[in-house]
Amino acid sequence: MNDASRAMPYRRVSLRARVAITFAALGLVVTTCVALTAIHFSDSYVHRLVDEMLRVEGDYLRERFAADGRTPHPHTKHFYVYSPVTGTPPPPDITSLAPGLHEVGDQRGERHVAVYETAAGRLYVVLDIGLESVRERRLFRDLCALVLLGTGLSAWLGWLWAGRAIEPVRRLARQVEVLEPSRRGVAMLASGFAVDEVGALAQAFDRYQGKLYEYVRRERAFTADASHELRTPLAVIRGAIEVMLDSADAANEARLKRMQRGADELRDLLDALLVLARGDETEAVGGHTPDLDVVVGNVLRERADSLRAKHLQVLHEGVSGISVAAPPRVLGVVIANLLRAVTQFAEGGLLRVQVSADAVHITRQAGAANRGAADAGAEASDRILGLSMIRRVCERWGWKLEETPLRDGDYNFSLLLRAG
Repeated sequence: MNDASRAMPYRRVSLRARVAITFAALGLVVTTCVALTAIHFSDSYVHRLVDEMLRVEGDYLRERFAADGRTPHPHTKHFYVYSPVTGTPPPPDITSLAPGLHEVGDQRGERHVAVYETAAGRLYVVLDIGLESVRERRLFRDLCALVLLGTGLSAWLGWLWAGRAIEPVRRLARQVEVLEPSRRGVAMLASGFAVDEVGALAQAFDRYQGKLYEYVRRERAFTADASHELRTPLAVIRGAIEVMLDSADAANEARLKRMQRGADELRDLLDALLVLARGDETEAVGGHTPDLDVVVGNVLRERADSLRAKHLQVLHEGVSGISVAAPPRVLGVVIANLLRAVTQFAEGGLLRVQVSADAVHITRQAGAANRGAADAGAEASDRILGLSMIRRVCERWGWKLEETPLRDGDYNFSLLLRAG
């Protein structure tokens, strides 16, 4: 497993959660260190205190034992005094201890033993601190609660402070999300942020916006200039073809009409280029079509001659009164190019154009005698059909273009005007 795959689960965690996890880990480490330090100092203090108590009390009891030879009996729950010479032998586990201070632990708890050699005999002073184990357990539980509380509090504070700390990043992300420099120009972001890392990121976005806007502007300028320059020679070619058709014989008329259809297709492509060049039309005044079906009908009437030349029967099923938030010219260019694409390889059959409340469906149904030609047309690429520019126009206006090859060589284009 490589480093990138190992890092994938961590990348799915948000930045705020990462900061909270870091704070929680820091709180866990700090509180654990505090707890261990508290245990160490508490244990050290208790041992020093016990040793001091045992030393003071043991010295006192030893002096009494050396003076009268009798085993003293202190009235306490923790102190015990033993001496073999007085008939109070010590427990077997401490009998063999040498003179000095000792710690003895067993199932009953921890005991501290002071062994003294005196003129009257050996004296054993025992300080039983078995009850201290209860205090130690209580202290351990309290420190565990402290670790859990400190970790939880650190995570909560980390989550709270991280939300405030990354708020400028979120605000920058929201502003970047709605940027459309290709339509509205460059919207400077850096002025709304402090001079820090987020401000540097905003400045980088501003520079990138500028580069993107210049690229789009140059692309539109080139597209507009190229389309305008090509329209003049195209108009000359179309005019010459029309003049030649007036005096052409039957043998040349078919060739001239084929040239005329090619010129019409080139005109459609130039119209699409102009629409792409005018990328700010979505916000232009008057960019509204009151009746979509009227636009479709006008395009079909303009293409009636070319459709008849392909021996296509046209069936127009429209619904009047459908308004679209786009200029009629843009809709006309898109529909004209779709008609050209769907009939480019057609020879006979039925062309069905359906207008609904939110879409335009253009379907070619090949005739029984033309299945082979229709299948060949269905396998044509987007480059041959010339749909790449139309797709870009649809994307710019928020539409969706669906291309569906049907069975038996039929073909369908659906222009979804309210794509989700």
